[in-house]
This record gives sequence, structure tokens and C-alpha cells, in this order.
Amino acid sequence: MNEQVNEIPIGMEYIEVNKSYITTRGHISSLGELHLNLLKWSQQQGYQRDLDSYIIETYHPRKDGDEEVQIYLPIKA
Repeated sequence: MNEQVNEIPIGMEYIEVNKSYITTRGHISSLGELHLNLLKWSQQQGYQRDLDSYIIETYHPRKDGDEEVQIYLPIKA
């Protein structure tokens, strides 16, 4: 994510990370499957998870009122 943050909503914590991530995006109802598929793909590609770093999820409303999620899974560089 490369967006500049100017104002943080009340109750939200802001952190900056400088790590390597793999990512996927899909419908919110498939959250578990998205995680599982990303983990499987990362193993097939030879990536190793960075268990000391945060998994990041961002949520994106769609025009139809539904929502998508983007998952960022930390990997060792």
C-alpha cells in the first residue's frame, strides 16, 4: 500500500511496515478460502512465511453494496 495517510480515525492504530508481502483479493465471503489458497500458492512458489510480521487485510466496498478483501501475507525476503 503506497497511499499517504493524513488523518487516522479515532480508535484506529497506524503502523508502517517495510516488509515483503504476497497478496490476493476476493469477495469477503471467501476470506478463509483466500487465505488458504494464498498459503498453498506461496508454498508451491517456494516462499517462506515471516511469522514475526503482521498479516494485513484491507476491506474495499463495491458499488453493489458488497465488500472485497485484500490479504497481504508477509514473506521472508
